Amino acid sequence: MSRENPFAKARVFCLGWSLKGGPCKNCGRQSLSFGSSLEKRIVPTYNFLRSLLSEKNVIGVFKRRSWIFLVDHCKDVVPNIGLLRELGMPQPSISLLLAHYTHVTMNKHKRFGKIVGEVKEMGFSLRTSTFVFALHTLCGKSSKLIWKRSRKIFMSWGWSEDDFLSAFRKNPEFTIVSEKKLVQVMDFLVNKMGWPSGMIARYPRVMRHSLEKRIRPRSLVVKVLRLKGLIDENLSLGYVMHPQDRLLVERFVTKFQIEVPQLWNVYQGKVGIEDV
Repeated sequence: MSRENPFAKARVFCLGWSLKGGPCKNCGRQSLSFGSSLEKRIVPTYNFLRSLLSEKNVIGVFKRRSWIFLVDHCKDVVPNIGLLRELGMPQPSISLLLAHYTHVTMNKHKRFGKIVGEVKEMGFSLRTSTFVFALHTLCGKSSKLIWKRSRKIFMSWGWSEDDFLSAFRKNPEFTIVSEKKLVQVMDFLVNKMGWPSGMIARYPRVMRHSLEKRIRPRSLVVKVLRLKGLIDENLSLGYVMHPQDRLLVERFVTKFQIEVPQLWNVYQGKVGIEDV
């Protein structure tokens, strides 16, 4: 299938097949109909997306947000992208937004402009990708309620307004974690592991990690090493939680295996710290 044949490609889209010849399993019934004009809707939208994204990313948009092919993208998407360009957002960030958060660009232009203004007022720079993540966090129908809910939870753990806003600027999407998980992670880190609440405010990305697969095993290993006086008491939370598993194991498990033979079992959850 030639790259210069958008009509054929659009027809493939409509039939629910990817450009590589595989079925689009995530496509809804609406996407497979020709209720939207091929020439007036689907092909122009495809051409617009392809002018900004790779072919692979256009396929991804179709699989995740296929309804963009059924609406007039010139009505809101084009002016929304134009606004971001006018304000100085670089092309890589625009492509990131369009490829992974397509629904954000489909907001009504007036509402979109208002949210862009709010994100700017919070101190985000359009030159960074965090602006995209902040837009994603605040553009949903219930986003403001979720944001306020998260702020209330963290302030109940001693964060100030500035702590919360600073954390939000570092990692906007930590605020959309479920209320249940936010409470569980804070309870574990602060009450059970003794991490200062203010430390967590400096590393908000921790809230997006898995409690059982990453936060708990790493915290238990560090607590054992602290109790035995083998590591600095003032390690940062990010130094413990952010590295990939291989580096973490080298840094805290393998390094102290002679001094603490059971450390690997602690990391794997096979023994508790009271048994070491």
